[in-house]
Amino acid sequence: MQIKFNSILISKKFLNGLLFCSSVFIFSCDEASYDLNNPFDPENMDLDPPALFFHPSEIDTKKDSSFSVQLYGLKLNPAAAAQLDVRYDWGSVKIDSVKADTFFQSQNDPIQIVMDEDGTLDIFIYLLPDSDVNQNEGGTWPLATVYFTAISTGDSELLFGNNTRLRDANNDSVRVKSFGSGFIYVE
Repeated sequence: MQIKFNSILISKKFLNGLLFCSSVFIFSCDEASYDLNNPFDPENMDLDPPALFFHPSEIDTKKDSSFSVQLYGLKLNPAAAAQLDVRYDWGSVKIDSVKADTFFQSQNDPIQIVMDEDGTLDIFIYLLPDSDVNQNEGGTWPLATVYFTAISTGDSELLFGNNTRLRDANNDSVRVKSFGSGFIYVE
C-alpha cells in the first residue's frame, strides 16, 4: 500500500508541475501585435508603384546646415537611364552636389550630368553597359542623392517635375505611376 501511495504522490506532483509549466507556456506565447505605421516606409506613403519619392520625405534642419535627400524608386521596372526633374525653392536651399546612387550601379560607374538653374535641378543618369548587363534589374532602390544647404528659414517643398522620366536599354519609356513630394522645414 505504501508503494501505491508514493506513486500517486509522485504522479500528482508531476502533473501539477506539468500543468504549471504548460499554463506558463500557453499564456506567455501570445502573438505579438506590431503597429506598422512608419511614415518613412514606402508602403505607408500612399504611393501607387512603380513610383518615385523623396527619402526622407520630411526634413527638419537649421539655417546654414547641410543635409541630403535620396531620390528613391519604388518597385520600378528595369531601366538604363533617367532624367530626374526636381523642383525646389532656390531661395530656401542651395544644391551642394548630386551623386548617382545604387539603382544605376553596375561594373562601371554611371554617367551623370547635373544642371541646376533657379529652382530646377535636372539630373541625367545613364547606366554604362558592361559584359553582364545593359540595364538594371529594377526594384526599390535610391536613384540619386542630392546634398543641400539651408540658406534661409521657412518651409519649402520638393517635387518631381513633368520632365522626370526613365528609359530602358531599348530607349523605351519605363512607366512611373505616382510621384511623392518632400518637405524641408528650416528654423
